[in-house]
Amino acid sequence: MERRRRKCKIEEQIQIDSAIDDNETPIFEPDLIRAIFKQIWIRKAQEREGIGFQNTDAMDSEIGAGTSKKIRPTFANPNALKLSCELLRIFITETVQRAATIAEAEGGTKIEAIHLERVLPQLFVDF
Repeated sequence: MERRRRKCKIEEQIQIDSAIDDNETPIFEPDLIRAIFKQIWIRKAQEREGIGFQNTDAMDSEIGAGTSKKIRPTFANPNALKLSCELLRIFITETVQRAATIAEAEGGTKIEAIHLERVLPQLFVDF
């Protein structure tokens, strides 16, 4: 049973890696996305506790098994980070493509902020 579970995890990882590696476009580094998520988690935890926004690395500290769930660090699955990176890449690519279409329709050669402002409402609905 354990062997089968391990094989499924390996196959899942291969599928995720091949889906991400198929494109030769730049990707976001999972460490960057993890750092962004970490900052959000810290802020949310501090809001719940009523503490001001301090720049703390409390989430990196070693916490023992007996600690309460409130102060235990939050971790992201490596596969979830990879998929978050890919979703962000697709979102930004789609945004630029839609803005470029509007810019071309207006006869422009550059994407400006107004083009992005026009595509964002529909983009948020689509995603």
